[in-house]
Amino acid sequence: MTDNDLLQRFIFDSFPIRGEFIRLEESFQTIINQHAYPPPIRRLLGEALCAAGLLSAIIKFDGRLTIQFRGKGKLKLLLAQSDNQFQMRGLVKWDGELTEEEFTEAFQEGVLVIMLDAGPNKNRYQGIVAWRGHSLAESIEGYFRESEQLATRIWLSVSEQKAAGFLLQMVPGPSRDPMQEEIMQPQWQHTIKLTSQLNADAMLHEDFETLLRMLYPTEEIRVFPATPVTFHCSCSRKRCEDAILLLGREEAEEELKNKQVIVVTCDFCNKEYVFDRVDVTKIFESNDKPPSNIQIH
Repeated sequence: MTDNDLLQRFIFDSFPIRGEFIRLEESFQTIINQHAYPPPIRRLLGEALCAAGLLSAIIKFDGRLTIQFRGKGKLKLLLAQSDNQFQMRGLVKWDGELTEEEFTEAFQEGVLVIMLDAGPNKNRYQGIVAWRGHSLAESIEGYFRESEQLATRIWLSVSEQKAAGFLLQMVPGPSRDPMQEEIMQPQWQHTIKLTSQLNADAMLHEDFETLLRMLYPTEEIRVFPATPVTFHCSCSRKRCEDAILLLGREEAEEELKNKQVIVVTCDFCNKEYVFDRVDVTKIFESNDKPPSNIQIH
């Protein structure tokens, strides 16, 4: 396994602090090359993908974790997803050109959420994340600090070719003893100070084991086996059929009249699903009523 497209867990032996490291290259390139993203959007999507992978590692569940922003300004949608197998995909929709200032201000005019989806017929969790400071990392840190009462720090770095993320979190004790957490604070602050030496270039290019030795030369650290990270899109012809069914027979017939076929394109991977008149007729003949709660992709 190369030192790219992987997620690496570790824990300090002497005190209850755990860490996660993620680096994306081939998976990142696959995702950002689906659309002509300008540099600020590519950076944001890289950060969101890394954050989604890091959170998937510390929130243990069977399903998919989504970081999503829906905005009212030029930044319309940010979506980064990772399932428990670290299969990832992402998407950004925007309107016109975005300056750096407009890019930051856009997050003040929408809703940023973390969602956990365990699959059909399972409860879905959604937590609203307040936008803080000038970064996605600060906002997620604040969410864990206030909503989960877990001290958490995140570092994110994105280049043209790669994206990387580094997370530290204080491991909660079984009783959440406030006195124990207070005792841990000096060690937590010391570890954060050491980690603050981390620079973008090292995150993107340095071997992981070397990175740990550089940051924590005197600490005993237990490193767990690395987990590969891949791009995966869950779109399917069946989901596109459901989308046509939801569109309705009348609108589908109108589309066929104008274009002879209906083409459904996945926003995540750009795969096209083509349906002719025979296909569309079969879709409506085999379904008595539109499905509910459709997720097209």
